[in-house]
Amino acid sequence: MCCRDRQAIPDPACLGRSARFAGRGPGPIPIPNRCARGVPRWPWTPPARRSRRSHAFGFTLIELLISVTIVAVLASVAYPAYRSQVVRAHRTEMQADLMRLAQFMERLHTETGCYNPGADNECTAGTGSPPAIATKSEHYRVEFVGEVDAHRFRLRAIPVPEGQQADDGILELDHLGRRFWDENADGDVDDPQESNWKRG
Repeated sequence: MCCRDRQAIPDPACLGRSARFAGRGPGPIPIPNRCARGVPRWPWTPPARRSRRSHAFGFTLIELLISVTIVAVLASVAYPAYRSQVVRAHRTEMQADLMRLAQFMERLHTETGCYNPGADNECTAGTGSPPAIATKSEHYRVEFVGEVDAHRFRLRAIPVPEGQQADDGILELDHLGRRFWDENADGDVDDPQESNWKRG
């Protein structure tokens, strides 16, 4: 069968077959129009069935357990390194703040002639009160070690208890620029390796 101007022209072989079977029923066997839209071409083959499992997506229990294990291993390796970097950053920030406070004390000595001027900013024979100091860090508190006299001072930064820096040790800086760090966190800076701010 061929198509001309969207009309079906019967194949002679089909016509003969229709005529041969015409006596078996009330009329000739209809020949499907291949040119009509929506009518499948002859011979028509049904589409293959798709497997229902082809659209099923998900994870098996084994895959899920493997993924959880990988994440746990990565976390156990990455978290200590991350925390170490955070502690180091807070320590570096406090060291910079101690340097700022030491510069403040030096300016005070340059202007008044001593580190502990009196209420009138005059250095007298008596000992005045040490100047008020504060830190910008939320992880340390600062104080003077011992008495502050006319020509000597020593600053100390103490980690806040229960904070991130609690086990990192105290930091100290004196009027000569000497730096101390309680690296082993035993409460003092008397060990040989603790006479600087470098690890080890």
